[in-house]
Amino acid sequence: ETVEMEPSTHVADANYSFDAEKLNKLKKEAPWMRDPKYIQKVALSPSAIMKMMMHCQSGVAKGLKKGGNPIEVMGMLMGRPDHDTPRTLVITDAFPLPIEGFETRVIADDAGVVNHMIALGECLEKTRKE
Repeated sequence: ETVEMEPSTHVADANYSFDAEKLNKLKKEAPWMRDPKYIQKVALSPSAIMKMMMHCQSGVAKGLKKGGNPIEVMGMLMGRPDHDTPRTLVITDAFPLPIEGFETRVIADDAGVVNHMIALGECLEKTRKE
């Protein structure tokens, strides 16, 4: 039996696959550089959502364990523009950063954190195509 998918299911599928040629063409065109409001929609992969939630929960647990308020946490997101759904950014992954803050801000000016972000970025450039 054949199951027809509605067009709205495409964004969910985009979390897991992409056409490298179309993506490279869109990256070269870079319409977001001409229009700062180009991205109007964000699609989050389920695994990225889970990683963000686990990282946030770790900040809550750590802060409460110390007898205070939740600790603010920070992370990096990885994603790409969706070549088939204009103006959509697809977040495919999330990475916690080894930094904590309080109440309203987290400042990532520590050399260890900056080096961690650089190393993570370099590793991802070598291992991830999106």
